[in-house]
Amino acid sequence: MKKILTILVIFILVSTIFSVNLKANSTKFYANFGIMTDDSFTFDPFLWYIGANIDFSINDLLMISPEVNVLTYKFKFSAFLLEPAVLANFKFGSLFVGAGVTTFVLITGSTANFATDVALKINAGIKSGNLKFRIFLITPFNNIFKSNVIGAQVGIGF
Repeated sequence: MKKILTILVIFILVSTIFSVNLKANSTKFYANFGIMTDDSFTFDPFLWYIGANIDFSINDLLMISPEVNVLTYKFKFSAFLLEPAVLANFKFGSLFVGAGVTTFVLITGSTANFATDVALKINAGIKSGNLKFRIFLITPFNNIFKSNVIGAQVGIGF
């Protein structure tokens, strides 16, 4: 796993160094809304989430997307999950596909419980004008592709 992360970091650094033009309009902020469930597709539990991300286009092929999402069950905010993530996406015209790391933070009342495990987040989607649609899969590294969370999101760009 360390080798994969090292290769990814080296690739991002090399792409950044050799990117000639990082234009101001290549950075876009998105407000997101979506749903998540486990990989059984029973939608029980069914989680709603809202969030935000920024897409930094490094060059014509690579985009780095840090994001943060708030997950809730039945819009009850007495306890909720915070999901920060960072993804590296490859762009193919208006389509994109990529992966990154994420974790979950449980927030209840005045306390926050930080998860020590990071998970793999894989996503694919399409960007068109100020709209972005994507589907994603979150799977823990210690149990990869065995206990998954699947989601879909719609984002509005600013």
